[in-house]
Amino acid sequence: MKSAQYFTTALLCLASSGLTLPVQAKWISASGQATITDNNVNQARENAIHQAVSYATLQSGARFSSQQTVRNGQLVNDSFILEQQAQSQNVELVSELIEDGQITVNVRIDMMEPLNDTCQATQLKAAILIPQALIKDRTQLRYGNIGLFEQNLSERLASTLEQNASNSFPQTHANERLDIDQALVDVRGYRLPSWLSEITDSQYILLPEIIDISTEPFTTTLGLWDNDPMRNFHIRVSLFHGISGEKIWSQQYSQSAEWEFKRQQTVNSNSENFWSSEYGQAIDQVLAKVSHDIDSSLNCRPLLGQVVSRQANRIILNLGRRHGIRVGDTLQLVLQQNMPDRLDNMRAVVGKSKASITIDQVTEESATAVLDGIAASLNIQINDLAIKL
Repeated sequence: MKSAQYFTTALLCLASSGLTLPVQAKWISASGQATITDNNVNQARENAIHQAVSYATLQSGARFSSQQTVRNGQLVNDSFILEQQAQSQNVELVSELIEDGQITVNVRIDMMEPLNDTCQATQLKAAILIPQALIKDRTQLRYGNIGLFEQNLSERLASTLEQNASNSFPQTHANERLDIDQALVDVRGYRLPSWLSEITDSQYILLPEIIDISTEPFTTTLGLWDNDPMRNFHIRVSLFHGISGEKIWSQQYSQSAEWEFKRQQTVNSNSENFWSSEYGQAIDQVLAKVSHDIDSSLNCRPLLGQVVSRQANRIILNLGRRHGIRVGDTLQLVLQQNMPDRLDNMRAVVGKSKASITIDQVTEESATAVLDGIAASLNIQINDLAIKL
């Protein structure tokens, strides 16, 4: 597929239903622009308003789905569908500007949209692999001699997710650092290898990067600090899809607080003394925001399990009790294929299957299921996907 969003949107379409939801009104602002042709200002104004309303509709609940057809390894059809879940009711023209043959309008629109998202129906949690945080400049660890800060930060982030997250739980590997070039993470289209999630049975990989933890310049009198110096905390957190390896979310966070410790003091970044300080509490505030934002980014994404073993009509999934799976749950199987792209990199492609499974045994992080229907189950293989409807 073209992106992780298309990848998951296609699966969402498998679980969509025709339910009619209650709606609520919301006023939003938008702008549009059109060219004035043959001095017809009225028509240009109408076109500009129509453009503004279209933009507002996209911002207020429209959903895209992508359908692709592959024949003999070639993409022969790529359709793009827009489903408008929000509708405009009242449109008010706030202002307009005519300049250089163009008219620009600002409008205020009363949008009617669903009160609840259908994607919030399932109470499943995704496993997120959290390795040791990367750091841009290790010399900054010399202030306070916090040499294990990258490891302790990942552990603290995992603890925050464990306590606060509603849509995920951590798989903590804070002692293991991903040996990758940080510059690659910024490259458009860069993917983490899928084996990282396979060996830990994680649906996502969370990569924290410490950009800056430097201490601001300070003044001294007779060798003593006049004031506690300010110390920065600037990180970037990126979330990668475990199956496709694509980056699906990334955000930077910045905070600063006083460094209360003595200039030459060695500080244990895993101690209560550190985390109860102003600097430690500032970091905790950032990590709480990270946890909230990750929850928001995963809220409308389906939880994808994988077939990790099969014998006859019995299979094992890498989803279990911690994910929210229970005995008796029914899941739809989705066939997965890997296709080479123009650079010979393998891309995951999914296809609908008629096979379903019924969970009959559950452990903390895995589940056993029985395939329903012999004909439908013939093509099911290891690494195929399962989604709860």
